[in-house]
Amino acid sequence: MTPTASDPTLAVDRLRRARRVLLTSHRNPDGDAVGSELALAELAASFGIDTVIVNRDPAPATLSELPGVDKVDVAESLPGDFPDAFDLVITVECPELERAGFDGLDRIPILNIDHHLANPAYGEVNYLDEEAPAVGEMVWSMFKAAGVEPSVDAAVNTYVALVTDTGDFRYSNARPRAFRAAAEMVDRGADPPTIAEWVHDGRTEASVRLLGEALKTLRFGCSGRLASLAADEAAFQRAGADATDTEEIINIPRAIAGVEAVVFCKQWEPGVVKVSLRSRGDVDVRRVAASFGGGGHTNAAGCAIGADLDIARSMLEKRLTELLGGHG
Repeated sequence: MTPTASDPTLAVDRLRRARRVLLTSHRNPDGDAVGSELALAELAASFGIDTVIVNRDPAPATLSELPGVDKVDVAESLPGDFPDAFDLVITVECPELERAGFDGLDRIPILNIDHHLANPAYGEVNYLDEEAPAVGEMVWSMFKAAGVEPSVDAAVNTYVALVTDTGDFRYSNARPRAFRAAAEMVDRGADPPTIAEWVHDGRTEASVRLLGEALKTLRFGCSGRLASLAADEAAFQRAGADATDTEEIINIPRAIAGVEAVVFCKQWEPGVVKVSLRSRGDVDVRRVAASFGGGGHTNAAGCAIGADLDIARSMLEKRLTELLGGHG
């Protein structure tokens, strides 16, 4: 049985024993993924450990100001010297190993750090905490467990992780623990107004054009409680957009009064529809994502479906209608 704990001590101890670490996260990484990776790289460096950060897909353009983000490589395969030149893989916010998008990660020991429900504990050591508001908060706890003073950059990166995964402290995971960690990060140097500007006001022109394309498809169900929108390959082409330009679009219909659940279907490559789901209150969209092989949290989840976009959208609308039926 592999060691599993919600306490950071085991994770810190395993990290200390490494010499060179490969850090990665799930495909289409978000603020929690990238912010946590960058903070972990700093913690490892404090132990004299070299790190390489590799993700399968680029991060959203809204994360381009994160300190150290230029150290994150984006590649279709693992480095050429993997696994021989590494002795540990750290997966961040990756509830299934396959979601990283790389084959062969398990050829060397894995430290699995995650806060998703139902993570199967696939690592040699598993630091799992379903009550954590973000993996960034878990990494912050690792600094404290290690007795290492985080830099301002680490405070910024973990604050970005925390604020993006709690939806600016609007999701159900924004409990007292999240605010305590945020206060510590701000005390250490994270500046909320500046970070809010990066995350919300750093949109590309293409992302705004894609928002316009998506809003043309907006439709409602369940007497206004369900909102649905989509962007097909042609919409991406007209907008001059790519996968990094989709962030935040789903939050526009989520802000409409009376809307309890939103689905955004995106297809920027043939044969695969990427799906984002958002909700309010106790409407658990993670259940819908899981039924299509995805995952996430109660109010924010996602999946990928190998189907025509219109068919995938209809299936998701049907599943969400059934879910909302259980909420009055």
